[in-house]
Amino acid sequence: MYGRGVRRVTGAVGLVGLALGLVACGNETDGGTPVGNAGTTPSVTPSTTPERSVPEPVKTPTMAPTPTTKPAAVQLRTSMLLTGPDVAKADPNRGWIVTTGSADPICGPSSTRGNGVRGSLNRNFTTELDASGGQWLTRYDDARAAKAAYDKIVATIKSCKALDPAPTHARKLTENRTLPLGDATAIVRWYDFPLPSDPGSEPGGFPYAITRKGNVVSVLAFREMGDGVKPTNFENLTRTAAARLG
Repeated sequence: MYGRGVRRVTGAVGLVGLALGLVACGNETDGGTPVGNAGTTPSVTPSTTPERSVPEPVKTPTMAPTPTTKPAAVQLRTSMLLTGPDVAKADPNRGWIVTTGSADPICGPSSTRGNGVRGSLNRNFTTELDASGGQWLTRYDDARAAKAAYDKIVATIKSCKALDPAPTHARKLTENRTLPLGDATAIVRWYDFPLPSDPGSEPGGFPYAITRKGNVVSVLAFREMGDGVKPTNFENLTRTAAARLG
């Protein structure tokens, strides 16, 4: 009897264990998804950033360049040359008149013309004694070419390689200055004088005046025995010549 009772208890325990096993299995099956794990992925609504309005670039109106007016090229006219009365007035009591003879500038032809000559006029003067002179007008393509010619003429006169004093003479510059006439004006004067070894020989005066105005260059070249045209009178003559250029 003791033995049968033990078997019954064991059997009851087995039933209870089976029932508990069924309940545990039912909880696992009925639970589905484990607690704490969402069944669906939440939808994310993207945040919309408003577009920035970029301002239109300010357009600065392009200004057309102002056209530069090129100075008109001046044509030579005989009215631009000095006259006999002009010279006689500037250097009075000397008897200056116009002559058909040609003047002979001591610094050579290069002292009256430059490169690129487009036109020229000249007029010569004399006292019918030992004084003579002339004016050379030269037209160039433009003011730039005239300036180059002016610079070259002035340099030629200052070096004056064409002047070859006598063996008993020497020379020196006694004037080398500028005046505010035209676009540019220079006065240069050479003085040729005897050395002590030749006391009886005559000196010589050779004044030049060079004026540039626009595309025209005027050169005055005078020569005579003695001191030559006085500096004050020659400056008056230079001013009259410059005024004739306009």
